[in-house]
Amino acid sequence: MTYHHNHKLEGCEWCDDRHSLWGAFFLGLGVLAVGVILILDNFGVLDGSVIAPYWPLFLVAVGVSRLIRATSVRKIGCGLSWIAVGAVILAINLGLVAVGVGELWPLVLLIVGAHLLLRGARRHGHGEGGDTEHRSGATW
Repeated sequence: MTYHHNHKLEGCEWCDDRHSLWGAFFLGLGVLAVGVILILDNFGVLDGSVIAPYWPLFLVAVGVSRLIRATSVRKIGCGLSWIAVGAVILAINLGLVAVGVGELWPLVLLIVGAHLLLRGARRHGHGEGGDTEHRSGATW
């Protein structure tokens, strides 16, 4: 007998495991790629300094991994935040943006502040359609 899961019901272990598996696979693939690059650099096969500016792609991979596993609006926001931070740092590294990290660090305060406000609103029942993960103590 075959079972088809064409739903995204919260709490379905099979669906949650599948999303988690793809996210872990994608992130694991990124870690493997970094390892291969570092080994090739150590053996002189390639010059790691040419690839070094692209390290923020790892942050983007973390974000994509989180988006793949996202089961709530909050988790989607978290994944998009990782992607945005990685993209900004990559743009700075490649000289596409004339602003340095020193000028952009207050963005961290904005992100943390927004997270605290949204988390507080959900705890007090003011969040629309919010998830209930804060009750389990789960955080980003």
